[in-house]
Amino acid sequence: MPTRPLKTTFLGAGTMGEALLNGSLTGGVDPDTVTVTSRHRERADQLASTYGVHGTTDTAAAVAEAQLVIVALPPDRVPDTLRSLGDTLRPHTVVVSLADGVTLSDLAEILPDGVGVVRAMPSLTARVGQGLTLLTAHPCSETQLDDVTSFFSRSGEVLHVEEGQQARLAPLSSGGSAHILYVVDAMVEAAALRGVPRDVARKVMTQTLTGTAALLDSREDLAPSQLREQMCAPGGGGIRRIAALDRRGVRSAFLDALTD
Repeated sequence: MPTRPLKTTFLGAGTMGEALLNGSLTGGVDPDTVTVTSRHRERADQLASTYGVHGTTDTAAAVAEAQLVIVALPPDRVPDTLRSLGDTLRPHTVVVSLADGVTLSDLAEILPDGVGVVRAMPSLTARVGQGLTLLTAHPCSETQLDDVTSFFSRSGEVLHVEEGQQARLAPLSSGGSAHILYVVDAMVEAAALRGVPRDVARKVMTQTLTGTAALLDSREDLAPSQLREQMCAPGGGGIRRIAALDRRGVRSAFLDALTD
């Protein structure tokens, strides 16, 4: 999606922030328009050297020049940080918080009038341009929301949701990859027990995941269970393995884990 050049500042660049930074730059964002802040000079310099962006420890100066501010800080640091920077924000800047548990009303109360407020929940797969970001905005103009949507689209898909849906969808979006990797790890180990080298099993699983995702995306007319049934012939090895998982309560365990 085309994006008009925006001066963008990342407040912090931990695991999620750096994944988003890498994905957006790979997706075409001009590194010269991006500034990343850190409390540590060494980290700021490292990010600047690695990605070609501007790195600084002067958070106030970085925010004063920004049109888009992405807050990639731990949740407990977000309120105080934004309070300290409120007066330096330009009137039409958009502040996007990645902090879980910091609500739109919390952010709007802290930030000056005229500043756009957005909550975003990206995923680590943004690093490779295959992320999914959940966006919720208020208050925010249409232009501001378009700018935010365009930016996050550089690193993957964007889904606009109501704020209450963010927490409900998190186990599938930002946390979903961890659950899938948990299963992949078990499948690779099972192959290793059968004498298959782990690197070969990993290669097989990588392509299996890619193909499964493509199939799932292409057949929206069929439920996942229906697609699975097509792969498990009656009396075959596939359906017996699924039955073994059911006897061990694997499906129930996932339901418990993802609805807790």
